[in-house]
Amino acid sequence: MDFNEQLARFIARVGMRRHTPALIIPGSRQVDTAALLIAALQPERVAFLLTPETTDFPAQVAAKIGQQPANGWLCKTAHYTDINQVYRELRAVIEAWSDLERDQILVDLTGGTKPMTVGLAKAAYVLGLRTVYIESDYEQNRVIPGSQRLIEPSDPYEVFGDLEAGEARRFFNAHDYVSAERIYADLARRVTAGDGTFYACMAQLARAYTQWDAFDIATAVKTMADLLAHPLPARLVPYQSTLHDHYQALIGLDATIKAMSNQQQALATLADPQAILPLLGSLYANALRRETQRRYDTAALLRYRCLELMSQHRLATRGVWVEKPDLDQLKAQIPDLDRSYRAVERSLGFRERGLQPNRDGQYNPITLLNGYMLLKAFDDPLLQTITLTDIRQRVNVRNKSILAHGFRQITEAEYHKFAEVVEQLLDQFFAITSEQRSSWVERYRFIELPSSDNRALPRKAEL
Repeated sequence: MDFNEQLARFIARVGMRRHTPALIIPGSRQVDTAALLIAALQPERVAFLLTPETTDFPAQVAAKIGQQPANGWLCKTAHYTDINQVYRELRAVIEAWSDLERDQILVDLTGGTKPMTVGLAKAAYVLGLRTVYIESDYEQNRVIPGSQRLIEPSDPYEVFGDLEAGEARRFFNAHDYVSAERIYADLARRVTAGDGTFYACMAQLARAYTQWDAFDIATAVKTMADLLAHPLPARLVPYQSTLHDHYQALIGLDATIKAMSNQQQALATLADPQAILPLLGSLYANALRRETQRRYDTAALLRYRCLELMSQHRLATRGVWVEKPDLDQLKAQIPDLDRSYRAVERSLGFRERGLQPNRDGQYNPITLLNGYMLLKAFDDPLLQTITLTDIRQRVNVRNKSILAHGFRQITEAEYHKFAEVVEQLLDQFFAITSEQRSSWVERYRFIELPSSDNRALPRKAEL
């Protein structure tokens, strides 16, 4: 059977899989195989990985199909006894074709030395290149002409994808959303049917959670909106209400942050508990997630910000903007405020300074402890269940953290003592605002996928 008839039969079997942007072929003595691939798939670019013994291979293939081998064909010649050399030459080809997407490059695994075949297959898997080989029928160890068939090896993810999904789930539930997104995105790309949509949505959700944890709120709003713009796959439907709550919380948080950037709106925004709750919830939930990872210094930093925010809110209800406080107006409203503040200073063993402006006639920005001292001076209800001494001692422990003003890590015991103060103040904060703390906590709790079966009933993650 002549080559043209073999080609006609091969093209009929290839069908709609023709016209490949780029094809990489290992050098061998299988001229017909390479010629069939090039003639049937009509690649715009061709690269050969050749050995010193097969340098004439492209010319033989070109002669078979009536083309000029120099017409856009890239040839790399090396000794491929070392698989790393296969990787190096393949890398050179990919760099030369850097304008192409990885999945536009097809690698032929039919011929070549064993190191070449193994190296190309492993590299293609890692890099996301497509692979093919030609399968033939044999008679007396010879290919039966016209029996050649194009085979695209199935992706291992079609069988082992659930193992990768399990790893992604473990990362997701451990709040490592960056790693979870990477695996889910790869699964979504490689497992296109069935679970592919679920994996794509999980990658998007992991990205939104990463952005939320980093307080890149405007981007997180967009990512969550994109996720919810289409019907969720069946395995995420039980979480639909929670995800919509997350989206609304992000919208509220975004509005608060934008309002706080406007000095004229900042004080009114801080005084509004409904505007502050999304920010407080995001800080608190983030702290608990870092706590489960035993990242106590970061968790303490976030809890410290919760303490600060509650103080800033209560002071704002009195018209005090901590960055540029105008205490003259407050002292006019409460004539004995300076005397009360001095009493608070004495109770903590501080030198009495009172509420006096600096040499420029302005009041200095109010620090966290000074803010709570001022709240104590006018007997704010936030401090009804806790003493300033407790706050001061726990804050001092946090200040020794390497992420604050110190040079060491907070111990687990120190962290939990600091957390107790924050919990007490949060309880009192919600008693004042008449909000239900349990509902607030749930609103900012990230979802958790069941560990035993992805299709089991959903449950919320520990924050």
